[in-house]
Amino acid sequence: MIAPMLVVLFCSACSVVGGWWYFRHLAVTRPPFGVVNLRDVAVAMTAFALLPHIYRSIPIIVVAVVLAVFTLAGLLVVLEPLVRGATRWAVCLALVGADVGIGLAAGVTSEVFLVVNDAVVVLMVIGIANLWAQGGLRARHLAVFAAALTVYDIVVTWQFTIMFDLFVDLSRLPLFPMAAWALDDVQHSTLLGVGDLLMATLAPLVLRRAYGRTAGLVALACGLGTLTAVLVLLATGLIGHTIPVMVFLGPVTVVQYLYWHLTRGDERTTRQYLLAEPLAHRAISTVAEGR
Repeated sequence: MIAPMLVVLFCSACSVVGGWWYFRHLAVTRPPFGVVNLRDVAVAMTAFALLPHIYRSIPIIVVAVVLAVFTLAGLLVVLEPLVRGATRWAVCLALVGADVGIGLAAGVTSEVFLVVNDAVVVLMVIGIANLWAQGGLRARHLAVFAAALTVYDIVVTWQFTIMFDLFVDLSRLPLFPMAAWALDDVQHSTLLGVGDLLMATLAPLVLRRAYGRTAGLVALACGLGTLTAVLVLLATGLIGHTIPVMVFLGPVTVVQYLYWHLTRGDERTTRQYLLAEPLAHRAISTVAEGR
């Protein structure tokens, strides 16, 4: 189980560190919906709650199409600052096509497929995390999101098998939203859901903007440290194979927010962040004076 654990941990590090670099060097093009706020968090939580039931109640081909559409949209977001115009569409379609094609030809448990799919998942998470962080998600809303996901995972993943069953179903399809390795060996496989990876990637960005570089680096270290600790506990058999990572990662995120809020007071707006930490290569536009 060591090799699968290391592969998934490597994917996690690529996502967290890649998201950190992207946040300072590239700007995503946000939809014109204003600042990401608590309403958006509520929408995301509602989606998380409904998705398992929706996925299991619709034909598998529809699920595959939905995964393809969301994956393509995520790739278009993350690659927009790097590749322009028709070339960006060509690259994104090629990545989605490679994922699907290799999955169908070699199987979704093959190593070549898992390499491609893990890379696609990491790119998507980097894009989504920056879309939210650059969109003005506040640290307190991040803490609410982390707490809600923790409670949800305790009930849905730990106490029941709804999320586990969903993961099993999705892992049979290309473009499944997990970083994974060794799926051909159930006893030694390692999977990390995109929600867990998103929280580990998102927290350093939001906390950096809100409370400074030190807060961001602490969040980055805590996120990777928590994921490492959970994977080690899994590898040693000290916790069950289906333990939800947010049971650990959620409280760590909330505690960090509470510490920085109590020691530094109100969080910075994006404007204050940019004045304190100017960006040499680009600027994150603000959509409201108080953001």
